[in-house]
Amino acid sequence: MEQIIEIYNYISGNTFLMTSLLVAILLLTWFVGKVIFLRFARRLLPLLTNLSDDELIDGVARKIASIVAVTLVLYINQMLPSFSDEVNITFKTICWALIIINVAALVNDGLDVFILRQSKKVLHRNNSIKGYIEIAKIVVWIISFILIIALMTEQSPIIIISSFGAIAAVLMFVFQHTLLSFVANILVSNGKVLKLYDWIELPSSNISGEVIDIALHTITVRNWDNTISRIPTKDFLTEKYTNWQPMFSSGGRRIKRSFYIDQSSICFATEDLISELKNTTPLRQSIENMLEERGDIGDINDWIMNNGVTNLQLFRKYILNWIKMRGDVRTDMYLVIRTMPPTPNGLPVEIYCFTRSTTWVEYEEVQSEIFEYVNASANYFKLRIYQHPSGSDLAGLKYR
Repeated sequence: MEQIIEIYNYISGNTFLMTSLLVAILLLTWFVGKVIFLRFARRLLPLLTNLSDDELIDGVARKIASIVAVTLVLYINQMLPSFSDEVNITFKTICWALIIINVAALVNDGLDVFILRQSKKVLHRNNSIKGYIEIAKIVVWIISFILIIALMTEQSPIIIISSFGAIAAVLMFVFQHTLLSFVANILVSNGKVLKLYDWIELPSSNISGEVIDIALHTITVRNWDNTISRIPTKDFLTEKYTNWQPMFSSGGRRIKRSFYIDQSSICFATEDLISELKNTTPLRQSIENMLEERGDIGDINDWIMNNGVTNLQLFRKYILNWIKMRGDVRTDMYLVIRTMPPTPNGLPVEIYCFTRSTTWVEYEEVQSEIFEYVNASANYFKLRIYQHPSGSDLAGLKYR
């Protein structure tokens, strides 16, 4: 027992050793608390809130562990005083400030959970309350800021609030850009609309690339030509921009492109054309079903004309079935081949589908293969791909 008292007296008499001991207790308590609370959070939160966001669950556990660890260290320091009065006041101020910050962050996490619960309810699915929750988050941080200032200045929070009115106008004028950027940063970060390494595109600024840094005043983007662009954070509240990152997580990248058919080449299908096409894999089943519907009608050409079967209709079905057979296009997403309103350049036929690969190189390869095949196979259906007359066309007319 005497040895323990001697060790205690030695440690308490040495400021460096006491500080090291408190830091060690803080880190050990935080680590153990995080493991324990993370285990409970992963079991209880999904049951109570249907929450499946691992990042949010991990954040809740870390904040609770931080509050417990700082509170324990603060209690130990009160039980075993070893610092001077000035150092104790500074130590307590820092500890209470950390507790206030973690409590505020924990309350905001609770608001995020509330948003998730409300968004999954049928009655509230079309009524967004996210804007009100964002305002509540800002209020929570303002209250925390006031409490920390009151803690540091040893003044009543009411006095701090009353003093804001006198200096609010001056602060807003001097720091207007900083305040606007601060609000924009909170909305962008907390709204999770923009994260590091997201692919964004700002057409107004001709910027398209990957986000590599999110700071208070600027967001840095590395463009695909390896140049660097810095955009004011507040522009993401006023300018139109596109975030392509959800496309990567969806597992499908859209192809939406048209080819143009010379309208004079569109005609009713013939018996010879159907005989040639019924042996092709993409159209075999469709033509067999069509011929079964024909019944006992003798002349197939009359039946084709009466039912409006054209070479373009067969071509669309052929390309549709061929794309389904490729394997690199998702058939569980929209897959449509449709004619669009005619133009002076011909009749547009649009291919609308989603590739399985979302990377740029593979996506472009799939898209190129599809349209190369379309251009090569149109002649078999007696269709012509429209293009403006070129020099060779005019030269051919000269010699005719």
